[in-house]
Amino acid sequence: MMNILDYLTIISYTALNIDILFQIKQIYRTKSSKDLSLIGLTIRYVAILVILIKFISLSDIPLITGQGLIVITFTTYFILAGYYFINNKKKT
Repeated sequence: MMNILDYLTIISYTALNIDILFQIKQIYRTKSSKDLSLIGLTIRYVAILVILIKFISLSDIPLITGQGLIVITFTTYFILAGYYFINNKKKT
C-alpha cells in the first residue's frame, strides 16, 4: 500500500524526468553538447545506477520506479550528448 510520501516521491521523479527531457530537447535543437561536461555526465550516470541498485536492494517500488525512469531518460540524454560530442569533434 502506497502512502502520501510514496506518491510525492513518484511526482518528484516525474519532475526530474521532465527536466532531463528539456535538456534532451535543448541538445537536439542546438545539435550540440559543447556546453556539457561528458565527465560530469558520466559521474552522474554512475551515481544514478548505484542509487537504483540500492533501491532494488531495499525493494521499495516507488523508489525503484522513479529511479528506473531516471535511468531511461538519462541514458537517452547521455547517448545524445555523446553523439553530438563525437559528431562536432569530427567537424573540427
